Amino acid sequence: MNNLSPQEEMIQLITNCISSNDFETAKKCLDIYNSSFGHDEFYTKCSSLLLQSIVPSVSLVCIYNNDEDTSSIFNDIMHHQTYENLNMACISSENFEQEFSEYISSTTDKYICFYDSSHTYEKNRIPILVSMLENVPSANGIICARNFIDSNGSLIAHPDFVYQDMMDDMVFDGKQLLTYSIANNINLYGNLSTILLSTDYIKTLLPLHFNDIPDSMRYVDFLYQLLYPAKIVYTYLPLASTTLSLVSDDAALIKDYVQLLRYYHESNNFLQIPENTADFTCTSQHIPCQKDITFFYTDMGEYYNLKPIADEAIMRGYHVTFTKDLYQSAEIGVYCQHVCHPENSRFSIILLHDLAQGHNRWPNLWELERWNKFDIGIVPGAFWADLWSQCACQYYANPRCGTYQLGYPKSDLVSSQDLLRRVAELREKFHMKYDFSILYAPSWENDGKEDDFITALASLNVNLLIKQAHWSDRYSHIIENIRQMRALHEGKYDNVYYIEPEESIMTALAMCDLVVSDESSVMAEGLMFGKMSIAVTDWLIPDTTPSRFAEVPMDYVIKCQKATLRYHVEQFLAAPESYDSIRQKGAKVISNHGHCCSDIMNAIAYFTTDNPDISLSFLNKRLSSRYSICSMWN
Repeated sequence: MNNLSPQEEMIQLITNCISSNDFETAKKCLDIYNSSFGHDEFYTKCSSLLLQSIVPSVSLVCIYNNDEDTSSIFNDIMHHQTYENLNMACISSENFEQEFSEYISSTTDKYICFYDSSHTYEKNRIPILVSMLENVPSANGIICARNFIDSNGSLIAHPDFVYQDMMDDMVFDGKQLLTYSIANNINLYGNLSTILLSTDYIKTLLPLHFNDIPDSMRYVDFLYQLLYPAKIVYTYLPLASTTLSLVSDDAALIKDYVQLLRYYHESNNFLQIPENTADFTCTSQHIPCQKDITFFYTDMGEYYNLKPIADEAIMRGYHVTFTKDLYQSAEIGVYCQHVCHPENSRFSIILLHDLAQGHNRWPNLWELERWNKFDIGIVPGAFWADLWSQCACQYYANPRCGTYQLGYPKSDLVSSQDLLRRVAELREKFHMKYDFSILYAPSWENDGKEDDFITALASLNVNLLIKQAHWSDRYSHIIENIRQMRALHEGKYDNVYYIEPEESIMTALAMCDLVVSDESSVMAEGLMFGKMSIAVTDWLIPDTTPSRFAEVPMDYVIKCQKATLRYHVEQFLAAPESYDSIRQKGAKVISNHGHCCSDIMNAIAYFTTDNPDISLSFLNKRLSSRYSICSMWN
C-alpha cells in the first residue's frame, strides 16, 4: 500500500526521471510540482540540477580595469544576455593571466567566453555559440565574426565579406588560422569577445605563459595562446560588435605588435612573419610613369565627369585616351566606376561614380567598392571626407598613396565659357515660355515617373525640362522606357522641353531653377549651381526585385511623395527663401571649386614624376582616419 502524500509521490517521480536521464519529463513534472507545492528547497535543488543537465554551464569572464564598477558590469551583462546557465567571473586586468589560470583550475563550467565593456553583444550570442560548438564534438572552441560600431552604436563596418565563403561554418586548426592571419596582415580571429572555448581544453594549456612582451599586446598574446593548439569552428554570424576608439598612436602599437611577432618567431611558433605591418592609413609610394593617362568610362555621365581632368592633363602635355574597355592596360589610369580593374594600370586614381554613391550603405560604401587597390582616392567635399574618415580604420578604404578632399571635377566648369555658350544655344532653340524652369532628371526611368512629373506640373506657369540619363545598351529596357515616355509627351505641351540624354547634365542644371528627381546624384550636382531639389520618395527604383522605393538619406533636399509633388513645388515657388536652411546643408558636399582638376593633376605628377616645380598644396588636403586602425591587436 502506497502511503506517500501527493507531494512525496511527485518528488519520487521527479527523482526517478532524473536518475534515468529523462530530463525533459523531469522538467515537466517539476513545473507541475512548482504550481502545486510552491518554490521550496527541493524545487530549487532540482531546477539547478536540470539546468546543468539540459543547458551546458558557461563562465562569462570579465577582465575589468580598476576604474570600472563590477556591479554595473554585472547588471549590464544580466540585462543583455539570455543564456540560462551562466556564471560570471570578474578578473582584474592588472594580473589577469594568473587570476584566469586560478579560475580555470577551479571552475566546473563546461565553456568559457569573455565580456569587454568596449563591446556590445547580441543577446543570443552565448546560446548560439554553445549550440554550434555542441554540434562539433571534435572542436575545442568557436569563433564568431564581429561588426564595428561607433560610440553611439551606429554601424560602421560589417565582417569582411571577402573571407565569408572561405571561413563560414568551417573547422580550422588554431595554428592554421593564426598563421594565415599573421602572414596576410588580416585579423580573422577577432579578439577575446569573439570566442567561446571548452574549459577542459583550456585546462590542458595550464600553466599559461606570462611572456615578456609589451603591455599593449598582453591580450593578443593571451588570445594566441588560447587559440594556437585548438580546433576551431568558425561562424560568420556577427554576434559581437567592437566599439571603435578614436585615433591614437597607431605607430607605437605597430611597433609593439612587431615585437610580439618576433617573440613568437624566435619561439618557432610562427615561421612566416609579414614583411610589412605598417599603418595602412599613412602609406605613400612614388611610381615613375610616362605622361600618358587613360580615362575609363562606360557612359556619357562618366565621360563628362572625367573630361575636365583630361582637359587639364592635355594642357600639361599629357597624352590622353578615353576608353570603354575597363580591362585595358594603362600607364596612368583614372577610374570612376563601381567595379574597376586598377591592376591593369601602373598608377591608378579612383573618384566617386556620383555624389549619391552607395547612399543606402552610408557611411561605408567602401565595403563593397574597395579603394585599397588604387594609388590615390579623391572625395569631393567635407561630407564625403567625413564618411571616409569614419571608415578609414578598415584597410580596404585606403589607397596606397592616400585619400584627398580635392573636389568634384565638373565643379570647375560651372562658370566656363563653353557651358555658358551651350546654355545660350539651347535657350535660343527652345524659346522657353516661362521664366522659371523645373528639371526632371531621374536615376532610372520606370513605372511612368516622367508621366507623374508632367501630369502634376504641366498646368503651372513653369517650363518643364526633361533630361534622362544616358544609358549603355546593356540597359535596353530602360532606354525603351525613355523612348515611350518621350513619345507620349513630346509635342503635346507647350512648356515641356527635352534635353537629349547625351547632353551633359551640367547644361541642364545651368538652365533650371529647381530639380525634381528620385534618388539621383543630380540633386547633389545641382548644389554646384545653388539649385534646390525635390526628391519624390515613393517613386520606384528597379535595381532590386521587386522594385524598392527611392532611398534619400540626404538632408539637403526637399522630400515628398508623388501625390504631394505639385503642392511642394507651389510652396517653393511662393517662398523659395523659406528653404534656405535646407540649401545650406548642402554646402559640405562639394569643395575646392575651380581648383579640383589642377590639384588632381598635381597629385598625379607628384607621385609619378620628379618634377620639382609641382605645387604641393594638395598634400594639405590628405585625409586621416577618425578611429585607430582595426588591425591584428584589436
